[in-house]
Amino acid sequence: MSRDQQKRSTRRECVKYGGGLVTSLALAGCIGGSRSGGAPGEASPTPTPSPTATETPEPTQTDTPGPHSATIEPAGEVTFEEPPETVVCGWGFVGDVLMALGRADSIVGMARPGFWYQGFYDLLPGVSMRKTGEIPATVSKSYTVEEELLYELDPDLLATDPNRFIAWYRLEPATVERIREDIAPFFGNESRSKRSPGWPNWPDGEPYSYYGIPEFLARYGRVFREEARAEAMIDLYETTIEDITSRVPAKSERPTVGLLSAFTNPENRGFFGVNKPIPALDVTHELRQYGALGVVDAFEGHYPDDSGHYDLKTDFEGLLDIDPDVLVFSEAVNALGGQNVYGNADAYQQTLDVLQTDEVGKRLTAVQNDRLYPGGTGSQGPIINLFQTEMLAKQLYPDEFGPWRGLGETPESEQLFDRQRVADIVTGDI
Repeated sequence: MSRDQQKRSTRRECVKYGGGLVTSLALAGCIGGSRSGGAPGEASPTPTPSPTATETPEPTQTDTPGPHSATIEPAGEVTFEEPPETVVCGWGFVGDVLMALGRADSIVGMARPGFWYQGFYDLLPGVSMRKTGEIPATVSKSYTVEEELLYELDPDLLATDPNRFIAWYRLEPATVERIREDIAPFFGNESRSKRSPGWPNWPDGEPYSYYGIPEFLARYGRVFREEARAEAMIDLYETTIEDITSRVPAKSERPTVGLLSAFTNPENRGFFGVNKPIPALDVTHELRQYGALGVVDAFEGHYPDDSGHYDLKTDFEGLLDIDPDVLVFSEAVNALGGQNVYGNADAYQQTLDVLQTDEVGKRLTAVQNDRLYPGGTGSQGPIINLFQTEMLAKQLYPDEFGPWRGLGETPESEQLFDRQRVADIVTGDI
């Protein structure tokens, strides 16, 4: 029997799911996982889960060797002989969390590595960027799980919500269970945005909580025994966000904002794609900065009840009818960073060009006042969200936070958080 076969066999033998009890210890990485109160089973649609977030668990330092446990819904408690050495995760969110914990090098595969924007790390002194082009994609562009690749990578941890494999990648619950038994346990929670009412709740069928960015830091900090880093980053993150949001102008003094897709315009798709900037749940992270900064949605009340990928599709006349004070282009940082995640690296510039040259587009207030801004990526953990909150604050409220000068162009005296402190935490100088 090969080493890989022995490793997988040991996983199957040591993971027990009887009432949440792990009965044996083995392996260098994870050794068990369970969710109290239920056994693995078929997923079933459930009502929309509660929108409230769980309380941030207090990170505790655990320097002593030996097994340690961490808990996250829906996976439950997972016990580790020692921190995982290799990880497969989803898009950029967990990547950013692991970057904050100094563990980004453990990532050996990602569902869609191209969606992990790297440009902000280049602004942190002494912090190395990951070359996402060298990280294998474990999910195809047609959203099919590359199962053979998962087995080949043989990670110690699958740092993602297992229900993504069912809801997004169309795997059967039995297949997800086999992946957990044969490869590695799951440790993740889908809190990017509000889950659909039919979201599967595997393994026990019970609705589960959402987590905010600090909760993820604390829980992954326990997995990797990086509690001190987690605690330091949580403190910096929460203090910074609290300071920025406390300075947001009164609602009557804020501009109206339209959040457009950076890559969709009448020339290449036949319409502008408009998205709601305010998250349905405050705790979720995809649109975190827009909700935190109290964005006034110019299109509020104009969204159809049954929308598809975009909350609203409109043309030049539709934009002019609403005429937002500011236009922000979602995911534009990816284009500015040279990451061709939507199949057309030039689509964002094309969107700007058509707005600035079309006879109707030129009449827009945002165009005339030069208030067209790149928007952030939705795959944001603590580091990316710090940068993107600062970015949006300057774009919307320059009188309070100083002007937006461009990516990487903010002088130290105008920065809203300490880059060096972030870098110190990432590199372990805490």
